[in-house]
Amino acid sequence: MFHNPLMTWDIAVAGTVHLNDITTPHGHRPRLHGGSAVYFSLAAAEFSTVHFNGIVGADTEAEFRALLADLPVDLSGMTVSPTRTFHWHAVHDYRRWIADEEPSEPGCDAEWQPVLNDASASSPILFLGSMSPHIQAALEIQSNARLIGSDSMTTWIDKDRAAVDAMAEASDVLFLNRTELAALAPGHDADWRSAASTLLGRGRLRAVVVKAGPEGAAVVTASGVVEKPAAPVAVVMDPTGAGDALAGGFLGACARAGR
Repeated sequence: MFHNPLMTWDIAVAGTVHLNDITTPHGHRPRLHGGSAVYFSLAAAEFSTVHFNGIVGADTEAEFRALLADLPVDLSGMTVSPTRTFHWHAVHDYRRWIADEEPSEPGCDAEWQPVLNDASASSPILFLGSMSPHIQAALEIQSNARLIGSDSMTTWIDKDRAAVDAMAEASDVLFLNRTELAALAPGHDADWRSAASTLLGRGRLRAVVVKAGPEGAAVVTASGVVEKPAAPVAVVMDPTGAGDALAGGFLGACARAGR
């Protein structure tokens, strides 16, 4: 079992483990390792021990274990299925900064019946990657976390708004891009600050992190809004997983501070 004595709080993450075929204005890259749990862990492991929960196909298990092997990432919560790993296909639009999904290759995701082990359930921080809000809720009730962060997508908001609302209220920090925020807080399309503010105070929700691609990100709380620019880069090669990495860095900083 991993434990880093220099860090105050451990982090548990539950999310997806995927292969990605990605097309951007710079070309096409097949069979990249990805998924919300993977991108989150790569960022959060810079700050603390991460307890990883997700399902992967036996066809790629060894690859993902090798990817995370040298980091303080505990993979005892990784479920391995004989079914192949989900294979996502997407084209990134650099004008709207969204990914247009193409027909994907269904994998083992639908088989996952997540059960948090003791290390994950007792971690002070839990991050729930974008997935069915019903699975998120099943994980949330197993956790004793002091700080819960969650993510969602317009797909889930459109399909099951009530369940997404319930998960937002069960979270302390909600991570959304501006399109997702507008879907969750309709009537404030032109003012993302106002939209985020309307969500605060529902249940335990006390912060909304608003992601805006090349325009950076902001955190909205009852105390106000803190905005940060995107890190300057000459060429954006592939933004896949940027939001999950942002959540990993944000909650990793909370873990290091122990607050």
